[in-house]
Amino acid sequence: MKRLGWFLLGFPLASGAPACELPPGYEVPAAGQVSSTNRRLLAPTVSRVAARYSVEPALVQAVIAAESAYNPAAVSPDGAIGLMQLLPATAAEYGEVDLCDPVANVEVGTQHLARLLRRYRNISHALAAYNAGEGTVANQRRRVTYLETRKFVVRAIDYYWEYKGRARAQ
Repeated sequence: MKRLGWFLLGFPLASGAPACELPPGYEVPAAGQVSSTNRRLLAPTVSRVAARYSVEPALVQAVIAAESAYNPAAVSPDGAIGLMQLLPATAAEYGEVDLCDPVANVEVGTQHLARLLRRYRNISHALAAYNAGEGTVANQRRRVTYLETRKFVVRAIDYYWEYKGRARAQ
């Protein structure tokens, strides 16, 4: 398990986002850790869904690790839900979905990521839009100044290289 500088909990929050129950067989990652157990459980789903939307499985895995540390019960203070930390409004663009369901969350999150990759044609810009929103990326001319988003992009790219089996060039 890799250390993270932060973590999310599956608690009901003031944002009104629902608390997700932990599905059977999954674990809540230790503080600052990515759950290797949950990653192993989700590997077949990630591979299948990534292939459907022509996204590298390592990139989908990286987004999950960076967003939720593979915690399917994660809910952010802003109301983002599940493994891929989707806002209900974003998910609604892709149809009605239970964001607390790990498979549905990966499906919608990967579909959204694929759309952003097609739009921006650049992994860093797509990741920034995934985290901060497309409007923010457009308004800031693709130079997102939010510290949280900048850290997210670096963290996700680090995971991406790790999951691809290569060390990131220093």
